[in-house]
Amino acid sequence: MKLSNLFLAATLALSLAPSVNAEPVGVDSLLNLVEQGQARDDKAFKARLNEFNQSRAQQGKMLADAKAERTRLENLSATKEGQFRDQETKIADAQERLTNRMGSLKELFGVLQQVAGDTKAVFEGSVVSSELPGREAFLTDLIQTAGSTSKLPSIEELEKLWFEMQREATYSGRISKYNAEVVLPSGETVARPVVRIGGFNAVSGGKYLNWDLETGRLVELDKQPGSRYTDPAAELEAATGSAMTGFWIDPSRGQLLKIMGQSPELGDRVDQGGVVGYIIIVLGAIGIALAIWRMIVLNLEAMRIRAQMNNESANENNALGRVMAVFNANNKADTETLELHLGEAIAAEIPRLTRAIGWIKIISVVAPLLGLLGTVTGMIDVFETMSLFGTGDPKLMAGGISQALVTTVLGLVAAIPCVFLHTLTNNRSRELMMILEERATGILARQSEQTQSSAKAA
Repeated sequence: MKLSNLFLAATLALSLAPSVNAEPVGVDSLLNLVEQGQARDDKAFKARLNEFNQSRAQQGKMLADAKAERTRLENLSATKEGQFRDQETKIADAQERLTNRMGSLKELFGVLQQVAGDTKAVFEGSVVSSELPGREAFLTDLIQTAGSTSKLPSIEELEKLWFEMQREATYSGRISKYNAEVVLPSGETVARPVVRIGGFNAVSGGKYLNWDLETGRLVELDKQPGSRYTDPAAELEAATGSAMTGFWIDPSRGQLLKIMGQSPELGDRVDQGGVVGYIIIVLGAIGIALAIWRMIVLNLEAMRIRAQMNNESANENNALGRVMAVFNANNKADTETLELHLGEAIAAEIPRLTRAIGWIKIISVVAPLLGLLGTVTGMIDVFETMSLFGTGDPKLMAGGISQALVTTVLGLVAAIPCVFLHTLTNNRSRELMMILEERATGILARQSEQTQSSAKAA
């Protein structure tokens, strides 16, 4: 150890010598430096040795104290273990005595727990909870108490359960009006007057509400049923006293209303037809408008012709008057020439009487064909969807087929009235043409008789 200290001191002296003094260090000086370093090391070693000897006694005392503490804790643990075994035995004996004393009450509390759970489910799904909020908390505590092994339900809790069940039955037979929070389709929650009809429905502002189980609030239906159902709701809200009014109730407590809201209305059905459907509707409207226009024109013409039939002087505001004017202008001609002139006059009146009737017939034929075209293209889309997504979702297929068949329905709806209107207008125009032909034939017969009479007289 001394040799190592000597070597360390020498090395230290060599490393420090150039920085302390730039002059070279002699051997004697180096020897002095080594002796001084050895003295310092011996002094530090002795100081550390004294400190270690002093702390060894203290550490021995600490070790003895730790051993004593361990012994004390071991004794305490053994005591506690004995107490724990004694307490376990006492608890088992007390539990056995409790079970023996409860007897059939344990089964009764099991039934009570089941009844409370069923009642809680009824309350959560009942629209009456919008008028009587917070009833479920009591039932939750009662269920926990009935299922506990250390606590028994009290008579007051049993009576309160009976009271809540009876109150639910009583309120289910009432029509109540109260203020409650209503969630609008926009997501906004507002306080509104609500009319509740038993346990079936609730309405506010003439609109049906649905009881949401998750949020425990009344939610206004996004899509209301038709006015046939909402008008009685508004009348019910406005009724006062003992006034009687009709009202539509949903026995499924909102499920039927949701289904009715999902059912497409007439506008939705028309939208399903797409471009082809709108074209069919336009053609049908044009056909009906043409038929109405032609019926008005033909009826007015028939009135003027009937007036002309009772008047011998020709009035050119009607077809018969114009035919008679042709006769008056050619009454000196022979029968064959007069027949040609009358035939020409009748032929000139036919386009006026049959104008636009052919278009009605064309529309009645084209509309079903367009409907069939829309159905075929729709079915093509359905099969393309099936090839992409498969046949696992019947609703997807049913929706596509329903949409495809809408165009056929629209085509038939447009064609059926057009067929009737075309037949009606065509028959009306034929009646007028028959009147012209009959009158022309009569004129020719009289002219022929007059000619034959003149020839015999001559």
